[in-house]
Amino acid sequence: MTVAFPLIPPASERFGFSAKRCGGHMARSMMLTEITLLTGLLPVEATLGDYRQAILKKNSLGKLTYSSRDKSFVHLRELYSLDPARTLFRLLRRLAAEDAASLPLLAMTCALCRDPQLRYSFTLIDELKPGELLLRQRMEAHLEAGFPGRFSPAMKVSLARNVNTTWTVAGYLTGRTPKVRALPTPNWVATTYALLAGYLLGLRGEILLRSGFARLVTTDPAQVTAHLTAASARGWLRFRQAGGVVDIDFSPLLTTEEQEYCHGPS
Repeated sequence: MTVAFPLIPPASERFGFSAKRCGGHMARSMMLTEITLLTGLLPVEATLGDYRQAILKKNSLGKLTYSSRDKSFVHLRELYSLDPARTLFRLLRRLAAEDAASLPLLAMTCALCRDPQLRYSFTLIDELKPGELLLRQRMEAHLEAGFPGRFSPAMKVSLARNVNTTWTVAGYLTGRTPKVRALPTPNWVATTYALLAGYLLGLRGEILLRSGFARLVTTDPAQVTAHLTAASARGWLRFRQAGGVVDIDFSPLLTTEEQEYCHGPS
């Protein structure tokens, strides 16, 4: 099965997607340690200014120099936006508060929505069978195929290392060198967030269930259905599947303005 994610239109940046040609993995992996620390220190409703103050003024990440604090803030902004005015980050914080153990998958999904190189790298990750080895050089060649001539040899080495690190800390790879394909253990929280991302890009019904966003969390369609049913029972979304018709509505998680943008005025 070929994994495909829809193109990211500039208009979707209002939700926290990024339409840039390059993403945060040009410099770092998804910085799971840092985002975990920040979500533990700051309340769910923290503003972008609160994150800036925590990182730059309070040195909550424990960086040795102001320059390293500033770089960390820039990279985290690139990866996550850190802005609760953006749907993806606001709901990352809300769902992580519901289940902190899901943060690695939530953070990976958010970073993927903002980074074309990470998105493209999943097409290789998804091809691998559990237990199959992944050499860094294979990821380098894969990224070159997706972005021909864009990166220098040294940049490709760094980029491949960074995306492989992200897939490792998110549970899709294990080991050091070479990496080995593994399967993460998603629950309804991670599945809800991944499919929400596709929904915000306009995917609906069966198309959403078969999208790269569903494939991102599990290769088992029955598991996706079970997770959506669980999320629906908790009031996080509305999910109905009957007679070959699939209806998934994330309105309970969205503001009125976000709902109007997705559906038009009621």
